[in-house]
Amino acid sequence: MVDLKKEIILVAREMGIDKVGFTSKERLGATPPSGNLAGVLPNARSAISLVVAFDRPAMRAFLAKEDQLAHCKDQSLAYKKLKDASIAIANLLKERGHEAASPFANFTWRRDVAWMTMAPPISHKYVAVASGVGWMGWSGNVMTPEYGAAICLSSVVTSTELEPTPLLEGDPPCDTCRLCVPVCPSYYISQKEKTSVHIGGRAFYLHKRASNLRCLVTCSGGNGVKGPNARWSTWSHRVLDLPGRGNDELFERRVLDYARGPGGELLSRAIELEKYGAQNWEQYEVLVGLLKNRAFSCGYCMLICWPDMDDRKKNYRLLLTSGRVIKDRGTSVNSRGI
Repeated sequence: MVDLKKEIILVAREMGIDKVGFTSKERLGATPPSGNLAGVLPNARSAISLVVAFDRPAMRAFLAKEDQLAHCKDQSLAYKKLKDASIAIANLLKERGHEAASPFANFTWRRDVAWMTMAPPISHKYVAVASGVGWMGWSGNVMTPEYGAAICLSSVVTSTELEPTPLLEGDPPCDTCRLCVPVCPSYYISQKEKTSVHIGGRAFYLHKRASNLRCLVTCSGGNGVKGPNARWSTWSHRVLDLPGRGNDELFERRVLDYARGPGGELLSRAIELEKYGAQNWEQYEVLVGLLKNRAFSCGYCMLICWPDMDDRKKNYRLLLTSGRVIKDRGTSVNSRGI
């Protein structure tokens, strides 16, 4: 299957994919159910991981509150590259007589789990780590040696057997960093409490997750600060009265109350998207179209995480000195030092 792998890599490169990896069904055998390839293709034997890295100048302008839309547009372009490449590779495999599926995971959730568990039918993260393109980092994001965690992912699952890419050696440098923790306004990421996931015969340690609603409320722009007196915000001006670390039950109750109240339309829509989801790329594009004028506001746990520690520290300083977005002044205006 060497020639087929070369064809797949060539198609991916031609369509703007930055990194490609391959894994077997067996490497994912010890992962949670979202690592089971048969969940999306009963006869699956292999999977292909596709990676697109975000533009660095656009990320830094986003973190510094100099430009919001450049990164948002870059992220949309990255997902388009993944969509087009995933479909093209799946079609190539089908033309060669193999079964193939290209599931979209970011708004597609399994129905056999509780609400807000947000477990996808296939985890692009698990596939990526099992394909040797990165490690599982403390934040729960995949961290690559070339791009850090500032990436987006997709996968193609197939019935043919493809030789796996060698797994990455060593560990992600999270124990000496963990800057993902203080950049999360909703206290989603724990500093010390951990859990683990087993992929490819080894354990990766990541933070013990709080309620996924903590991540959603910030990344959707529903809340922009850690507290009313915070010196910096996301690109959202919203200041919700939410509990800090711990007490997820109260946090969820208050978020749902805000979503039902005045000015809660965006938050309500974001929760609705997570609840009902999209089953394929076409449905995803419809859902995103509903929010086409609502640029997202966070994702900082990914964006600050570059491979070099000095770069991560610089990204962290940019965010901490970026000030706050002030209501009624427009999202392009920020007040530094408030």
